[in-house]
Amino acid sequence: MGSTTTRINMISGPRNISTAMMYSFRSRPDTSVFDEPLYANYLRVSGIEHPGREETMATLPLDGEEAVRSTR
Repeated sequence: MGSTTTRINMISGPRNISTAMMYSFRSRPDTSVFDEPLYANYLRVSGIEHPGREETMATLPLDGEEAVRSTR
């Protein structure tokens, strides 16, 4: 038998609850967590000025498709 991968996408609010959920899932040894993998793409496409914009865009994929592929 091969292994099975299940992908769960979660959108949560308010912010403190989403962070708690992220840390709770991250504590599982069989789980990977990706926090806001499309954020750099959003900043690039929207042109919005946001604190940490340059740092975020320098460290995450700017292309949305690439960001999704990198979370597999």
